Amino acid sequence: MSASAEPLPLDAGPTASAARGWPARAERLLVWVGERLNPILVKEARQSLKSKQFVLTFGLLLLCGWVWSFLGLAIFGPEASYTGKGSEMFMGYAAILAFPLLVIVPFWAFRSLASEQEDRTYELLSITALSPRQIVAGKLSSAGMQMLVYLSAISPCLAFTYMLRGIAFPSILMLLFYLSLGSLGLSLVGLLIGTLTSEKHWQVVLSVLLIVGLLWAFGVACSLCSWVIWGLDLPVSTAEFWEWNAGLVTGYVTYFALVFYAAVAQITFASDNRSTRLRIIMIIQHVGWVAWITWVLVAHEPESEILLILLTFLGLHWYVMGALMTGESPDLSPRVKRRLPQSFLGRVFLTWLNPGPGTGYLFAVCGASAGLVLVACIVFVHEAYGVGTLVQSWSPGDSERLLVFGVLVLAYLTAYLGIGLLLIRLLHRFGQVVMFLGVLIQILLVVAGCAVPAVVQTTMSPSYYSSGYSLLHISNPFWTLIHVGSDSTLPMDTSLLLVVLPFAALVVFLLNLPGVVREVRHVRIAKPERVAAEDAELAAVKAPPEPVRTSPWDVVEPGSEGVTG
Repeated sequence: MSASAEPLPLDAGPTASAARGWPARAERLLVWVGERLNPILVKEARQSLKSKQFVLTFGLLLLCGWVWSFLGLAIFGPEASYTGKGSEMFMGYAAILAFPLLVIVPFWAFRSLASEQEDRTYELLSITALSPRQIVAGKLSSAGMQMLVYLSAISPCLAFTYMLRGIAFPSILMLLFYLSLGSLGLSLVGLLIGTLTSEKHWQVVLSVLLIVGLLWAFGVACSLCSWVIWGLDLPVSTAEFWEWNAGLVTGYVTYFALVFYAAVAQITFASDNRSTRLRIIMIIQHVGWVAWITWVLVAHEPESEILLILLTFLGLHWYVMGALMTGESPDLSPRVKRRLPQSFLGRVFLTWLNPGPGTGYLFAVCGASAGLVLVACIVFVHEAYGVGTLVQSWSPGDSERLLVFGVLVLAYLTAYLGIGLLLIRLLHRFGQVVMFLGVLIQILLVVAGCAVPAVVQTTMSPSYYSSGYSLLHISNPFWTLIHVGSDSTLPMDTSLLLVVLPFAALVVFLLNLPGVVREVRHVRIAKPERVAAEDAELAAVKAPPEPVRTSPWDVVEPGSEGVTG
């Protein structure tokens, strides 16, 4: 027994020993957890809890909750306890809670990373042992900690509304769950926006846009809360309800991961591979969306409109992803080239995950094409075999409408992304084009394609809004797709649309093909001897070689680096 150990009393039995052991184990567990917490979380927690912003927000939250408690009871009067006024009281508390969760916390997350960029203190973080992923995770964890503090302050009031009756307990849990998810998601978006630029004037512009977006999200959240409380009875006992919620959570998780690693890619060093992980997540999103839509189509609603939703969503998804990927730099660093696929199969299937605007363009086109091929296979099975109830639920022209709609979605995506990529390559000759400018070019192209025909037709015909669709608006993807997909009978100008748009998309694709080929020709390069030696040293430090037994009489001590006889 060591000299520092205190002896137990003579009458101390196993119960006393166990009672003494549990606090010590709990203390060791807390110490272990504290040592493994993200250092950014610890720093941000100390700063935020001492900041005037947090003290003021938390104080106003408590004050508003206290005022609404007395004011609501005063308005509803003595009958509040037996007339079911819990829903009205809950709506007030939900609005009080939603403002800090959806506005204050995300904007604080934006400022926490934007200030690092403005004050040039991020360079100090980047030279530490913390990786970019740990930095973003620490900032996000700090926002989650504030969210939990605000939730703990209002949770007694929410329990009070349930006691007043008029609102179901599952509704309370679901609303709090989605409010929490919304707060974390918007906080992550704020972190991503905070990484876009380090210039103060652009940070001011982004701050204004973010505040407007957060206030809009707050208004939408309040409207949805009121709809759930008063206009919707949650069918928690049905399987469809949980399936829809599982689908929403699946989409949330995949896009959360995409935005998270996009923020990580923005603050990582320029020579690293920023694209491969994001493109893998895009594939997972595509597969998840297709799986859920197929489940709904087969198990619940075998309607052709479900496939129209699938094609529309995949078109929007891959256009947004393509707009981001075509803004990447066409140059690959030696670090990235040393990790390129080397085998034949690897180059065939994994080259499109490499960074580059050309591979990104083709990656987006292939993703949209995969959605069209899936719909074509379903149409073929329906026409050839008439599986299940699809024969009874589909109209005679639904198959043709689906195929025409899918072809036009693919044509618009190929054409607009390709034209934007050509403009970006042209601008690369005069200077560097950042991703923000590339995305802006893609947005302006679509806006011009919608606005220019509208201005022309308004000039030609004063009765523009009553004239309906014409081929003058062939560059407007939204109106054209609505014109084709709104009715089971295809319009008369469908044949011309199927000739002009795919032909234009093919021309644009062929113009971009040389740039894609140049990026595909990148091959792996060997590591320099210095880099190989440094990597071997790091690997030896992380995983030292195991001691080798040289004879049957040698005994290897645990943790020893040699062999003892």
